[in-house]
Amino acid sequence: MVTAPVHFGMDTFMEGVDPTAEFYRRLQTADVPPTTSTPSPGDFLRTYERLANEATAIVSIHLMETKSTLINVARMAADMLPHVDIHVVDSRTTTLGLGLLTLVAARGAKTGKAATEIVTHLERRIADVHVHAAIRELTQLRRSGRVSLGQALVAGVLGIRPILYIGQGMAEVVDKVRGWPRAVERMVEMAAEKAGQARVALAVVHTNAEEEAHQLLEAVRERFNTVETFIADAGSAMATHAGPGALGIVTMEVD
Repeated sequence: MVTAPVHFGMDTFMEGVDPTAEFYRRLQTADVPPTTSTPSPGDFLRTYERLANEATAIVSIHLMETKSTLINVARMAADMLPHVDIHVVDSRTTTLGLGLLTLVAARGAKTGKAATEIVTHLERRIADVHVHAAIRELTQLRRSGRVSLGQALVAGVLGIRPILYIGQGMAEVVDKVRGWPRAVERMVEMAAEKAGQARVALAVVHTNAEEEAHQLLEAVRERFNTVETFIADAGSAMATHAGPGALGIVTMEVD
């Protein structure tokens, strides 16, 4: 896995290498807001070269291109290895939406599907992946420049929490709700409406709110026609913008 570095001034945090608890501590206490950057072509090149020694083909799945330049760097690295069969895929989503698609690809590989078959299947499944998220507070969004100071202050005074929808290359605020419990409920309502009666893989994603994520999954499990469920931290790059305490529901239709 190649992850986006998070920078606290001159210090760099690497997800999967540095302790997650330390990242969240610094996220809440740092005087200077953290920033994310794109991995270098060399990061991808080294990963592809290592995988090429273990597999006949590589399916490389990435954060949606509309919100990141990361996939272009992956393509650049793939072009440097013309002798390796590399397929770079735009997931058109993020966090556990990308994760569920990666699981689809891994299961396809395990059953012996060719890389081209896996990519074709992924392209069909992308439209079935939906992410809804509730943002607990706007401090990190304000610090990263995603919302203005005035918007953050007004939202803080009124207790307004934004609901985001992410899917098919889009990331937009679809509702604004007063109060955190109502925001979580509204997020669940919207996710359930999108899923309908379809059989889905369901994931609850969080930013340093694991206990609340488990409680949420138990509370809403019966509102979805689930075939499997997951819980995971959204990751440092997402938390850099969403801040701690955010919750999300990811669904992927399986039929």
